[in-house]
Amino acid sequence: MLFSVVEGHHVASRRIIGAAIRAGANAHVITLEPDANACARAENSGKWTIVNSKKSPIGNIGFLSSISRTIDELIKSVNVASQVKFSGCDLIHVLNITKEAYVIAHKLLRVKKPLLVHFYHSPYVLTDDVFLIRNVALRTGLYGRVLDNHVLTTNVSLYNFLVDNLGIDPERVHYAPYPVDTNTFKPSNNKESLREKHGLPPDQPIVVYVGSLNPARGISTLIRSFHNVLSRFPRALLYISHPHHKPEETYETQLRELVQNLKLQKNVLIVGPSPHVEEIYNLADVVVLPFRRPYWVDPPLVLLEAMSSGVPVVVTSVGAIGEVIRDHENALVIRPENPEILAEAIIELLENPRDSLEMGKRARETIAQNYSYEVVGKRLLEIYDFILDRS
Repeated sequence: MLFSVVEGHHVASRRIIGAAIRAGANAHVITLEPDANACARAENSGKWTIVNSKKSPIGNIGFLSSISRTIDELIKSVNVASQVKFSGCDLIHVLNITKEAYVIAHKLLRVKKPLLVHFYHSPYVLTDDVFLIRNVALRTGLYGRVLDNHVLTTNVSLYNFLVDNLGIDPERVHYAPYPVDTNTFKPSNNKESLREKHGLPPDQPIVVYVGSLNPARGISTLIRSFHNVLSRFPRALLYISHPHHKPEETYETQLRELVQNLKLQKNVLIVGPSPHVEEIYNLADVVVLPFRRPYWVDPPLVLLEAMSSGVPVVVTSVGAIGEVIRDHENALVIRPENPEILAEAIIELLENPRDSLEMGKRARETIAQNYSYEVVGKRLLEIYDFILDRS
């Protein structure tokens, strides 16, 4: 079940569906997306149903906006739950939808089918404003206890939090990481042609960042570090590819001002999203992900994609990232918000291309062994079977 809001959650949901279908799940997706037919074609599955929901008549004026949004979420959840109730499915796997509203609608409509609710974040972000309701819901047992449902996490941190801190029955908490399409995100030997395609020089060191420009992602630290990188590699370029959302405009303006103040206009390129992000990873000499703190999708999709592409990565040790990486084995790990240390890590990888290549290979092996569609898809089917047997 998808609701097109935050692109990280949205992409993760699509990939989980794809992995489950490839593994043999007879999946029927009920979605609020208008482009569901395109999604179905992309995942080679025709079983996609679009649920239309009218917006609340209250509108989005002042203090009424939160009331309106809550009503919208309940209406959509009731519509989805109605579709599910009269379907022939055995199990409902709730992905990117307002989970609290759906779980309540599921109970109110007496949908007598087991429910698996999927969380993409770690416990480190539960104090964020956007998760306040979810924090209350988790702590009061809405998941895993009160309404007799199951929980699926994408990181061990949240699994341990639910079991150890909240006392949820371990048989009701499950773990499966994000799946990565290792056939799409794979190493390429065409770095020069990819650079030519994207209008980049073939023979200059290129450092790449992919993702949101939200300050939590640490882009300002990366830009500030680049003076030190240029002292060793004067022709190095920093290539920043980010999504196009309304908040990104403000972040981009601030970063462009920083670039101008530091006189880095010739060495820092800030561009929009690429329809083929796998090409952006493969044209890079180094991918840098300098997160200041855990973000809402944890571990970040971009980290898994870059590692699957066999590119050497510099990343900060925040949130659930430590569950994926091992310092100087499949990535370089540094502490956040330190431009000098970040520059040293980038320079280390650029100065040692042979070691960087081996690190990229080990990163690729990590993803292939633990995060591929095949591995995660098999794990999802095991979880489905367990829940159905218990039910």
